[in-house]
Amino acid sequence: MSLRIFVMDARDDGTARLSLASRGSGRGISRIACDLSQADVLQLVLFSEAAGLRDAVGDYARSTLDLDGLTLEDDPGADRLLLSRRTGYSEQTAELGRELFQAEIACVVDICLTRAEESRHGEILRDMIATVPIPLPLYPRLDPDTGDALKHRLREMSLMLLSDIAMTRGTALGRLLRGKKTHGQAQEEVTALVGALVRSLFPRTVSSG
Repeated sequence: MSLRIFVMDARDDGTARLSLASRGSGRGISRIACDLSQADVLQLVLFSEAAGLRDAVGDYARSTLDLDGLTLEDDPGADRLLLSRRTGYSEQTAELGRELFQAEIACVVDICLTRAEESRHGEILRDMIATVPIPLPLYPRLDPDTGDALKHRLREMSLMLLSDIAMTRGTALGRLLRGKKTHGQAQEEVTALVGALVRSLFPRTVSSG
């Protein structure tokens, strides 16, 4: 009998602890556990959201995320994620179902989105992102409801990413948002970054408002 216990323990400061305990038939229990920085958590959330978006348009290509000592490979064809944890010269590997991963990560997505909305520039970034036309994939033909849902998730991803950029010391976006006379330039930066995010997820896109 196989067993999978996957937990993402999110903390108030934006960091988290990931732990996975697994037992296959005829094997003992193997464990992978590690602490994730705030930046790692955001990357993991965006990785998860990107996988969900590709699923929505029937794009089941494999994708990989490399964090500090932790690698996740999403394999939609086999409906599983492969995890690899490196510590020194040793390596631990395990796998878990995509549905279990998405269910556990959902609460972390909500936390990251709330942090982005409540950040210093969260409100103005949300308003700026709302004005950016979201180019949708050329494949497949999306019905209006699916297209609207896709745009909504893309805007949420953009907000999480851009609020993090804006809060990073020395970034051009943060500087432009702080200036009273540079919000027009900030809007241009936001438009460019949202477009770059969408194109990275869906290389073949068509302009759509």
